[in-house]
Amino acid sequence: MIKQAIIPLAGLGTRLLPLTSIIPKELLPVKGKPNIEYIMEECIQAGIKEFIFVISKKKSSIKKYFYNDKFYKSIISKKKDKRIKKEFLKLKKYQKMIKFVYQNKPKGTGDAVLKCQKYLKGNFFLMLLADD
Repeated sequence: MIKQAIIPLAGLGTRLLPLTSIIPKELLPVKGKPNIEYIMEECIQAGIKEFIFVISKKKSSIKKYFYNDKFYKSIISKKKDKRIKKEFLKLKKYQKMIKFVYQNKPKGTGDAVLKCQKYLKGNFFLMLLADD
């Protein structure tokens, strides 16, 4: 069974400008939730246990989205909001499943996959494009 998914996220997002000049397209909300979370939820339902996100340094906000523990902890301690705590726990679960690989020059999808080579554990993996 396939347990790993590679998701290249290093693209420039030019088709969605000017929105993507501020927010990566993978974090643009659809019904109040970033697109990338829909992809992850579907993968988890299909048995995926590990995600390899290929990002560029310009897309550090993707990593920050999943690893913003200090922010969440301070809000949770002040607000005692169950919804926020639930979201934080979901992100903590995702943190254990995500590895980040950097592709700082846009050399295409093949190069993105090659950058992940040392993290791949078997002969097979799932490859998903976040804008399809």
